[in-house]
Amino acid sequence: MIDKIRVLLVDDHTVVRKGIRALLEQEKDIEVVAEAEDGLKGVETCLEYEPDVVVLDMALPLLSGVEAARKIREKLPDTRILILSMYDDEEYIVDSFKVGVSGYILKDVVVSELVSAVRSVFRGSTFLSPSVSEKLRRQLQNGKGRSSRHGPEKLTARERQILKLIVEGYTSRQISEILKISFKTVQTHRAHLMEKLDVHSTAELTRYALKKGLV
Repeated sequence: MIDKIRVLLVDDHTVVRKGIRALLEQEKDIEVVAEAEDGLKGVETCLEYEPDVVVLDMALPLLSGVEAARKIREKLPDTRILILSMYDDEEYIVDSFKVGVSGYILKDVVVSELVSAVRSVFRGSTFLSPSVSEKLRRQLQNGKGRSSRHGPEKLTARERQILKLIVEGYTSRQISEILKISFKTVQTHRAHLMEKLDVHSTAELTRYALKKGLV
């Protein structure tokens, strides 16, 4: 008997999750122990199963991949996190590594690369898709990445969470129930969001979130 790498899959698309699960479970040393369909559920499921590796989508309902990764790292520092994303923007890549993920690969990777990434982060190494690695290389050569006066890095974890819920169509009352905070607190966060991002309506918040790939 060999010790299998215990994997948790977090992706809001059922077909994608099932496909990844089928591919990974063809490997004798990998076992998918659980799945989750949103960021909050992903964190809860991770705490329940304590997997070796979490394969985490970037754009998730309720809680983004970056914020989910942050929470997982705080609670389970030994669990390795592999971001599997459709976004290759350097902002997302850098933000991911700031919260402690071990790898970042794109959803157009071949099966062998996904398997190699899971094994690599499990062993404690860092794994990047070639295109992701090239973007970071260019950023280092230039001495800095793109900067923005109103970027997602200006938002707190709670503000990002509330922004996602607003864009997903939840009312302030519903958000207060989901996050178990007061209605007044949600309204305060909403006001801070608009002030920080220099927007004045839910429609503008939505456009911002879509542009930044937060939803």
